[in-house]
Amino acid sequence: MGIISDEIIEDVRQRSDIVEVVTRHVSLKKTGKNYIGLCPFHSERTPSFTVTPDKQIFYCFGCNAGGDVFRFLMLKNNLTFYEAVSSLAEQAGITIPSSDSPDQLVKKRKLEGLRRINHLAKEFFQNMLWRHDSAAGAREYLSGRELPQELLERFQVGFAHPGWSNLLEFLEKKGYRPKDAAQAGLVIESQTGSYYDRFRNRIVFPIWNATGQVIGFGGRVLDESLPKYLNTPETPLFSKGRTLYGLHLARASIREKGYVIVVEGYMDVLTAHLYGITNAVASLGTALTADQGRMLMNYTRNVVIAYDADAAGVAATMRGLDLLQELGCQVRVVSIPDGKDPDDFIKRHGYQSWEYLVEQSPSLIGYKLQQSAGRGHSKSIALKLEVMQDIFPSLSLKGEVEREEGLKEIAAALNLSWETVAGEFKKFKASLGKKWTKTDNIVKNTHNIVRKEEKLDVRGKAESILLRIILEDPSLAVNIQDELGKEPFTNSYHQEIFKHFLIAAEQPGYRPENIFKFIQNDVQNVLSMLLTLDIPGENPEQIFKAYIESINRYIRQERRENLLKEIREAENTGNDKLFHDLFEELIILKGIDEAEKTGNRGRAERLLKKHREKFTLNNGKRLEGRDTM
Repeated sequence: MGIISDEIIEDVRQRSDIVEVVTRHVSLKKTGKNYIGLCPFHSERTPSFTVTPDKQIFYCFGCNAGGDVFRFLMLKNNLTFYEAVSSLAEQAGITIPSSDSPDQLVKKRKLEGLRRINHLAKEFFQNMLWRHDSAAGAREYLSGRELPQELLERFQVGFAHPGWSNLLEFLEKKGYRPKDAAQAGLVIESQTGSYYDRFRNRIVFPIWNATGQVIGFGGRVLDESLPKYLNTPETPLFSKGRTLYGLHLARASIREKGYVIVVEGYMDVLTAHLYGITNAVASLGTALTADQGRMLMNYTRNVVIAYDADAAGVAATMRGLDLLQELGCQVRVVSIPDGKDPDDFIKRHGYQSWEYLVEQSPSLIGYKLQQSAGRGHSKSIALKLEVMQDIFPSLSLKGEVEREEGLKEIAAALNLSWETVAGEFKKFKASLGKKWTKTDNIVKNTHNIVRKEEKLDVRGKAESILLRIILEDPSLAVNIQDELGKEPFTNSYHQEIFKHFLIAAEQPGYRPENIFKFIQNDVQNVLSMLLTLDIPGENPEQIFKAYIESINRYIRQERRENLLKEIREAENTGNDKLFHDLFEELIILKGIDEAEKTGNRGRAERLLKKHREKFTLNNGKRLEGRDTM
């Protein structure tokens, strides 16, 4: 991965309208000078996500995610900074000069070679299915599964010859070494150093990434031999846990319908699409991973899981439900009658019956209650408690209204009063020993946007206003350092922003949003929050002075409280000189406080001058002081 110059980054930033970029993912409504919408990073019903066009930033007052246009794409599409800049540069028609190192160029050429090998293998398998005699049984099998040729061609389904080296020989004729094909996962190296095809006498399903590039394959046997399905192993291109089968064909439909259906296997996806259920994808296994969940969230937060109704399918569904719920998705589960899989049910009952199943599908809470009831867990008190302990973690991820409804649902299913269930839930929360985590907090962890900013006290709030004013008027930076020292902010994020502000403010064409290129993650969130706020009042300099005075009063108040402790210690240790000095400082500070309260400005200023000369404090820390030994 190359390095992009600051000039190009700034050019891309200026030519990328954040409103236009965000609108691709979020429905925005103009309100005053800003745009608002439902946050794409956490589940909410009332819009708290704000885009500020004049500063080209976004900020969510619900989950505290914030940043510039690059940060938005990084969070939304799980991109690196380089990838986000490159994506926007391409859209803006800006060329990023290649500055790859020799090692990076080798890696890039290797990936390009693997993509080409997979593309050639896909064409080889497709050609084999429709033109080779050895594929007659495969064609008959697919016809028996009621899968027409048009659908099979849409999904680029193929066939692997029963021979041991047919694909290997084909790729060698195209100029690729057996070692190259092995790196793509298409052939296997034996212990003797020879190579043979991985996929043999199998129907082959190409696996694509979200943009439609073939990155791997899955093969299904035609008989009862094992393994029934065989996938490409982990390669530089393919990772099963980070791939969803059919996503590139389902993306548009997922957005249109507002939800996605997750099934287990290739055949389920093909049958679903055949019957018009084009928002279906497969998880390529029995359990969803966090990476797959995040991929789905690029398109929707409404997820319907439709795994097979056998024991393995139920277990996988439970794991998938919990994971998706933690990510912040709204999850439902299709319960297919008679233990059928989606493929069987859709073929037997059709589109309308399937849609009815989806409409009636229970939530996570409802599904877990159904499973518990099926295992007889609603009979004894001990089993009822077991059910509640199993479901309460899921219930905790809900909002207040949904939690209330969930408690009612549990009470009805277990034949208990709402008060009883609510009481047990309260005990469950208390046992955690901390404030209960809400859905928004879980989502913030998932997207690495947890707000780690310390809780602001009175001084911290005043500092945030000062910093906001300084960001707009860099000339005031000298004043704040004169008043509060070289590091004027006690809040670590405010100080970090201020440090980079001093650098950015010296550059031509300074704008507050230029600071984003110097900071990362949580600090970007805080800067976005500050820039979203309006500066109070109409006279920034007057407000600035008032807040400086407020902070100094806070510092003096803290000092008075500490002096009382130090005086007691000096008295207890018999240190008369220290006792006298501390007491003198306390009298002066009390005098300043009294003079300010009575409006005696002249006396207050005289005492302030005396205190600065004799007892210098900077940001609450003593720079010059007495010998305390």
